[in-house]
Amino acid sequence: MTTTGSDVPRLGLTISVYRADNKTGDRTPIKQYETAPRSTVEASHVFPPCTCPRYR
Repeated sequence: MTTTGSDVPRLGLTISVYRADNKTGDRTPIKQYETAPRSTVEASHVFPPCTCPRYR
């Protein structure tokens, strides 16, 4: 995902927390968090194999 705050897109993620009115459906922003931008993307998001004796 990219966020654009300038002309150049950068890697990052923005998370917003809203309060929603169940009658009208209106959303009121409460907080917004933005992760630190990364200069590179991980090659894989796969966990390494388990090294415990039970699964060898």
